[in-house]
Amino acid sequence: MENPRLKILFAVIACAILVSGSMLALTIWQVNKVTAESLRNDGFFVYDAPITLNDFNLADHRGAPFTPGNLQDKWTLVFFGYTFCPDICPITLASIKQFYDLLGESSNAENVQVIMVSVDPERDTTEVLENYVTFFNPEFIGVRGDYTQVYTLARNMNVSFSYTRIDDDNYLVNHNGEIMLLNPEGKNVGFFKAPHAPQAMLDNFLAVKKLPSAKVVVRESD
Repeated sequence: MENPRLKILFAVIACAILVSGSMLALTIWQVNKVTAESLRNDGFFVYDAPITLNDFNLADHRGAPFTPGNLQDKWTLVFFGYTFCPDICPITLASIKQFYDLLGESSNAENVQVIMVSVDPERDTTEVLENYVTFFNPEFIGVRGDYTQVYTLARNMNVSFSYTRIDDDNYLVNHNGEIMLLNPEGKNVGFFKAPHAPQAMLDNFLAVKKLPSAKVVVRESD
């Protein structure tokens, strides 16, 4: 005859195991949960909803057209800079290069592209831009256009830049150091905040890809 006390004891133990397992799973989920707040505290500012870019027509460093269609089906890092930049640009592109190398080591680089949009169309000719961006990585893409086109795109992506005249022949371009991140639909989901640590960029990028909001367009920019 079965001991009813043993049956009760086994039932209690089974319930305790079930509850413990559920609590452990919940704890693990909470630890690994990706939120906009956690990303912002870790160097990536994610928008509440991806921003749709307006139409544009630029050219890449090979002279080929560069339009919103070039932003489809890939995650895209976009940096606004210029080849005569004395500090921010080379430092930022070097960080992106390291990030891209780490990405390749983790087998995640296949669907990622890196774009530098020139904010100095007067001096950044197609040839100059090609030599500059490919120095950091042959797969990086330089993009240029006239001032109005670049300014419009930059404003659409919450990027600002301005010119400071040094003398009659030289000037500097003041610009943001942030790196924009676009999802495979070509929507701006947020940006990596400066300064840029390559490993942190990789961790944040992989985390952003888990956010449902980074993949769904719910509003457009003005």
